[in-house]
Amino acid sequence: MVYRALSSSASRAFLDFSVIGIILAFYHAYLENAFTTNIFLVKYAPLASFYGVPYWLFGVVWFPFMLAVGLWSTRLGRIDLNKKLLILLTVGNLFTAYLWYLDVLVVVAFNTVTIGLYATNYALTGLVVFDYRSNDAIRGFAYGTVVGAVVGLVFGLFGVAACGIAGGIIGAVRNLVTPRERSAAGS
Repeated sequence: MVYRALSSSASRAFLDFSVIGIILAFYHAYLENAFTTNIFLVKYAPLASFYGVPYWLFGVVWFPFMLAVGLWSTRLGRIDLNKKLLILLTVGNLFTAYLWYLDVLVVVAFNTVTIGLYATNYALTGLVVFDYRSNDAIRGFAYGTVVGAVVGLVFGLFGVAACGIAGGIIGAVRNLVTPRERSAAGS
C-alpha cells in the first residue's frame, strides 16, 4: 500500500516537473527574444539551431508534449508511470547530451536556465526509474547511468552526460537480453 502511494506521488511529481519544464522552456525562449522576432525570418547561427530549428523551440515543444503524455499515461496522475516513458525520455536525454556538448565544449557558455532544463529532463527520467526500480531492465538502466556518469567524470561535464546516458542504455539492454539465473529454490 505504501509503494502504491509512492507511485501515484511519482506520477504527480512527473506532471509537476513537466510544468516546471514548460515554465523554464518559455522563459528560455523569452531570453532568446523568440517572441519579439519573426522566427521564420531570423537566420540562426549554426550553433544556435539544429538543422535550422532554434534550440529554444525544442524545449517549448518537448515539455508540453511530456506533460500531455504524462497526463494521458497516468490518467491525470492517478495511476503509476508507464515504464515505456523511459524510451521517450532517453531520446530527450540523448539530445540533452548533445546540448551539453555544445554548451560545455564548443560554445563554452551555459546558464542556469539551460542547466535547469537539462536537469528537469533528467528528473523526469529519474521518476520513471524510481517508479520501476524493481524492474530488471530499469535497474540496469540506473546502474549503467551511475557507472557511465562516474566514468564520464574523467572527460568533464559533457562526459558525465554522454557516458551516463550511454551507460544507462547499455545497462537496460544488457538486463533485457541477458536471461536471469534461476535460483535453486525456484526450479
